[in-house]
Amino acid sequence: MPEMDDSWLVADTAAEAPLRKFAPHEMLTCDGCLRPNAPTRAQCMYCGTPLHTSAASPEVEPSPDQDTGEAKHYVVAWSGEGRSIDDSDIAQLATRFLVNDEELRVAFSTGAPLPLTSTPSEDEVDRIISDLKGVGLESAAVSSADLKTDVAHINIRAFEFADSSITAISKFGRQRLAADLSDIQLVVTGRLLVHRVEVDERRSRSAVKPLDRREFTQDQSVIDVYLRSANAPWRIIVNDFDFSCLGEHKGLTAFDNVKALIELLKESTPAEVNDSYARLRPILTGLWPLQDTASQGRSRRPRAGRHEFSTVTASDNEAQFNNYSRLVWCVKCTTPQPIENRPV
Repeated sequence: MPEMDDSWLVADTAAEAPLRKFAPHEMLTCDGCLRPNAPTRAQCMYCGTPLHTSAASPEVEPSPDQDTGEAKHYVVAWSGEGRSIDDSDIAQLATRFLVNDEELRVAFSTGAPLPLTSTPSEDEVDRIISDLKGVGLESAAVSSADLKTDVAHINIRAFEFADSSITAISKFGRQRLAADLSDIQLVVTGRLLVHRVEVDERRSRSAVKPLDRREFTQDQSVIDVYLRSANAPWRIIVNDFDFSCLGEHKGLTAFDNVKALIELLKESTPAEVNDSYARLRPILTGLWPLQDTASQGRSRRPRAGRHEFSTVTASDNEAQFNNYSRLVWCVKCTTPQPIENRPV
């Protein structure tokens, strides 16, 4: 089993979810002053004139997979053990799948499953897989329905280990879930990032006056544990987990405890560990963009007047991580040879 890459445990400050940006054609032109405004606004930020849009209501921007009801097939590729990909092949693949050369090279160097594209056409899937085989890549197809993202994961608060079994205690309801250690087949690690911006304004018929602006970022380490007999993974949010199961190996920091827990699972179960999400994320964003939400309402500032409003914009990567985590499990279940996760 390869050595664990613990970089995912360190707060990813350089990769915070960016503020939402709008293309020129998405901007709304004010009828009063003819200036462009973000489509999430109900009034012009310059003159206060009402904007003709319904985008101000709370709304989640649908991901590409939700645009149509048609099932999609994800084409997943990875480099086989001991194989390397020529720079020319990397460049061709990057051009074909509209990704950055260096990001693609880093992704393949992990040896982890990498979804390159999605298509509803099974014939197109066969053509792509044949082309990938020609450059020495292993590949597989995963249906979007097989990800089972409608089946919620189970949040786990603590573990109890026995000689050959493990009991997980759920965070909600304190339900006890027992399983054999040999039933644990896969561990996927990553980070959940949330970036939130709140802007307070005082509006009148003639002007909009900015009052306050606040930004919040939440960054949490997360672990998904997949069992052969379970429909959905056990999920550990590191900051909410009780590491007492480590006994004398329990450390003083979450960083040390997570490493110890992963090592314990590697030693006592046949599970493979995939810790490549952070290095694959730039490419995953092309398939599963960050989830954006925008809402407007009365300001919650102390002693806020009736003309004071708040605009809240947030983005997070939870749906993206969920999709990738489930995809890795699907590939493992359908691929006869184990997929190694090698550090860069």
